[in-house]
Amino acid sequence: MPRRDLHLKPFDESTRDKLELYREYLREWLPVFIHASYIDRLQIFDFFAGPGIDISGTPGSPLITCDEIRNALSQHGKQHPKIKVYFNECNAAKFKQLSECIDEQKKSLPQVDFITMRNDFHSSFEQWQSLMQGKTANLLFLDQSGVQQITESVFKVIVRLPKTDMIFFISSALANRFKKKPEIRKNLPIRDEDLGLMNRSNVHRLLANAYPRWIPEGLKYYIGSFSIEKGANVYGLVFGSGHPLGIDKFLQVAWKHGGDANFDIDDDGIDPKQPSLFSEFDKPKKIKVFEKALEKEILDGHLKTNKDIYIFALQNGMLASHAKDALNLLVKNEKLPKQKFHVLYGAWKKPDAETIMHFNGVGK
Repeated sequence: MPRRDLHLKPFDESTRDKLELYREYLREWLPVFIHASYIDRLQIFDFFAGPGIDISGTPGSPLITCDEIRNALSQHGKQHPKIKVYFNECNAAKFKQLSECIDEQKKSLPQVDFITMRNDFHSSFEQWQSLMQGKTANLLFLDQSGVQQITESVFKVIVRLPKTDMIFFISSALANRFKKKPEIRKNLPIRDEDLGLMNRSNVHRLLANAYPRWIPEGLKYYIGSFSIEKGANVYGLVFGSGHPLGIDKFLQVAWKHGGDANFDIDDDGIDPKQPSLFSEFDKPKKIKVFEKALEKEILDGHLKTNKDIYIFALQNGMLASHAKDALNLLVKNEKLPKQKFHVLYGAWKKPDAETIMHFNGVGK
C-alpha cells in the first residue's frame, strides 16, 4: 500500500496535535531524570525522524526534542546525566536535511550527544536496542506511517526494557479499512470478535485497549492512548510505561486535550466553551462510565485501598483527581462513610495504603 508523505506540504492540524502531545510529554518526562542519581544516561530515540521541519519551517519531532532539552537544561540542568539523542531517517533526502538541522542544533546543545542513522526501522531498532539496557532512562518515539513496524515481537521487546517509556503512532483508520486483510491483522492485537465493533470513531480506542494482550504474563505495564481526528478519519498515539509515574504524566497531558481524543469521541455533545446550567450535563461520558465502574469495584470489595483505586484509575485512562471525585460522590450518595481519600501518585508506593471504609453489607 502506498504511504502518504507528510513532509510534502505543511503539517496539518492533526499532525500538529500529535507533535504537541509529544512535546508536552517530553516537558514532563525530562525533569524526572535530569537530576536522577540512579541513571548514567538519559536517552531519546526517534526512529522515524523525518527532515526535522516541514516545508514551512514548522518544527518536527527532532527540533521539538532539541527545544525541550534546551528548556529543561536551562531550568533544571546544572548537573545531569549524560544526554544522548538518536535520530533515524531512512529517506536519503530527508536524512540530509535532518543532518543539517541537527548540526545547527549542536551549536547550542554542546552537552548533548547526537547520533543520526539512515536505516530502516527494524535495522536501527536492532542496532540500538542494546543501548537501552543498564542504568539508562529511555523515551522511544515511533512515528510509523502505517501499522507494519510495531509488531508483537517489537512491542514485547520494548515493554521489557527497564526505565523506558514509548509513544507510538498507529494509522488506525488504515487498520479499520483493511482490518480483514491478513497482512494488516498480523500486526494488530485485535481479536476477531472485536472487528465488528470497530467504527470510524472508536477504532483507535479499541486498538489501544487491545495492546495489553501483548504484555507478557506477570509484567506490570501501563497503556494509554489518544485518538486524533483528521477529516473523516481517526488516527492516534499509544503510550506505554512500566511505571505508574510514566502513565500518570501522560494522562495529565492527555486530559489537557480532552482525555483520550481531540474530538467528541463519545458523541456527548459537550461544548466546554458553553457549559450548561447543570454541571452534571457537562460531565463527559467516559467520566460517568469510570465512576460507575469504580463504584462497582469498591462495593464488590475488589478495591480496598487508596493504592488499589489509584492504579485502577491509571489502568482506565483516568487521573487520581477523577478517582477522588468519584469517591466523594459515593460519600455524598451515602454509599461510603465520610472520610479523607489520599488517592495520588504517592499511594502506589505504600503497600499498606489507607483502607477505604465500607458500610457493613454495602453491595450485598
